[in-house]
Amino acid sequence: MAFLKKMEFIPLPNVRIVGREVVCSLDPIRENPVPALWEQSFADGTIGMLKQLPLALEGCTIGRMGDVKGQDYRYIAGVIAKEGTPVPEGMQYRDLPACQVAKGYIHGNLQNGDVYGNAHQLTLEGIAAHHYQYDYSFGWSAEVYPDDLDFDSEEGTVCYFQPCKEN
Repeated sequence: MAFLKKMEFIPLPNVRIVGREVVCSLDPIRENPVPALWEQSFADGTIGMLKQLPLALEGCTIGRMGDVKGQDYRYIAGVIAKEGTPVPEGMQYRDLPACQVAKGYIHGNLQNGDVYGNAHQLTLEGIAAHHYQYDYSFGWSAEVYPDDLDFDSEEGTVCYFQPCKEN
């Protein structure tokens, strides 16, 4: 079972998320396109190319979720670049305004989806336990993967970013 290993609260400056985008659904019957997006992005060199951009947060990649419409949302697999970074041809981006971010370190099984399926809720619980509250007004949250994470391992730790504010 996934668990919250640690919580941090950090200021995130204005940044630009740059990467490839897919439409996802909260409907469990629909296929999840995210694993294939990451696999393709690593295999064809997209992630390597994006890592050459001026990064605001180095040593990681990001899966940004937002733009929710009904059961659908948009997911960008990419990097956290500095504000105003030029966007390479064929890539999508979202500019994120500066905000306070809760950074939940979620540890668990990487192979059965346990970590990914529980990261949001465990981070929200950590936010509340530290007397903060989540702030959905920014319209996004994100999975953050350290570069040294071995996705083929049985277990691992990912980070989950959720904008928040003090109570």
